[in-house]
Amino acid sequence: MGFHGRKGILILVAAGLLGLLWACNPYLGPVGREDGALDTARVMKRWETLALEAPSGPLTLERAIQEALWANPELRQIQERLSAAAEQVRQAEAAFYPRLVFAQEFSITDNPVFAFMQYLHQRRLNFAMEFNDPGVHQNVSSRIQGEWSLFEGGARIHQRRAAAEHRDATASELLAAKNRLVASVTEAYFRWLQSLAFLDVAEKAVNLARINQQLGEAKLRAQVALESDVLRLKSRTAEAEGNRVTARAGARKLQAALERLLARPLKEEEIPDLRELAQAAPSKELKETSSRELLERALTQRPEIQAARFMILAARQRVKAARADLLPKVGAKAWYSWDSEELRGGGESWLASLQATWPLFQGGITLSRIREASSRLREMEARGEQVALDVALEVHQAAIGLEEAWARVEVAASRRELAAKALEEVRSQYAREVVTVDALLNAELEWSRAEVSYSAALFDQKIASAALRQALGEFASWVEVGS
Repeated sequence: MGFHGRKGILILVAAGLLGLLWACNPYLGPVGREDGALDTARVMKRWETLALEAPSGPLTLERAIQEALWANPELRQIQERLSAAAEQVRQAEAAFYPRLVFAQEFSITDNPVFAFMQYLHQRRLNFAMEFNDPGVHQNVSSRIQGEWSLFEGGARIHQRRAAAEHRDATASELLAAKNRLVASVTEAYFRWLQSLAFLDVAEKAVNLARINQQLGEAKLRAQVALESDVLRLKSRTAEAEGNRVTARAGARKLQAALERLLARPLKEEEIPDLRELAQAAPSKELKETSSRELLERALTQRPEIQAARFMILAARQRVKAARADLLPKVGAKAWYSWDSEELRGGGESWLASLQATWPLFQGGITLSRIREASSRLREMEARGEQVALDVALEVHQAAIGLEEAWARVEVAASRRELAAKALEEVRSQYAREVVTVDALLNAELEWSRAEVSYSAALFDQKIASAALRQALGEFASWVEVGS
């Protein structure tokens, strides 16, 4: 074969390899900013954009959850980890395929051994040459080499399975994070509404205190009340206004917590109608479910349990992969090479081989790796037991909390009704000068406390129900809009 023929073959082979490389790597993805800095201006722009694109109308719990699922950076981080875990599976699968390498090398030497070997490769050996002093000699080598590991004791199979189990564990971690996020948004939403209910009670208390103050001032002008009574009523009005300031600040803080989860500010028109939410009848399904059934549901549904199970399976596969190093390995190799001195003439050569190796002694490193993998497996099994115990405790405490919340709602509703009737009666008696201002102040204070207690119990019941649903893992199956 002539020089041009060999050159054409090498060009075709190189072009084929480049095409194969391009097909296997169609897109490598962005690498990010060179300085690696956080673009705070982009974060602020995103915050403002989300605020402008937010739908109009009152903010519902379902809409808040959907926005939080879309905007939450923690979910995006875990999603990227899941993508990386999927790539690790592909990397493990790549070990089953042969490797093909194209190498181009230029060398120059006056070493007698290397020069002699290069003369042989170039098919130019001449016994008339001076072997001890060959002079400066150069070589241009082109080589295509293929390697294929045929058997490695099953290590690659177990490594691939371990990578797949790790990927599934990461997917379960994504569901666990979703479960926590939905629960966090639910709690933040109801805490925000609870604070708005407290603010509403504080507003009513201020109005009531002012009405009582006006009533006392009228009685003072009619000379049927003492000035000290009016001063005490004014003090009560000032106290009510101070409570309103505190309630407004608390509502703003809890609104900020909800805005953090939504990654955008809330508008005034998004405040929902508290009366509709208060009148909505809560579900009694979880309340009427036995503790054993709740625990069985949690151990079946919780993503953390699934993640622990997958991690244990991955650890077992790694133990098997480590044991596979004790078995022999079989591999095949082949190459074709062309060597010349100045890109003309030269010689061709090829080689094909089949190798079998069996590591009989490596200083105990294989046994050490097996023991290490076994220890990791026992660690994962112990962690799985710990997760199961934590889930059981969480379910038990959440069930007790929901039961307590239901009882508090019933007690608070009865107290609220009685306090309202008592206040109305005492106000009537005070107007008729039957009772003193102390009775009026005490009745007003008890009414205010009963209203706050009822609002707190009402939303605490909703939060307790959400906590139990999180403990059961029900929020992990929340369906996102557009997913």
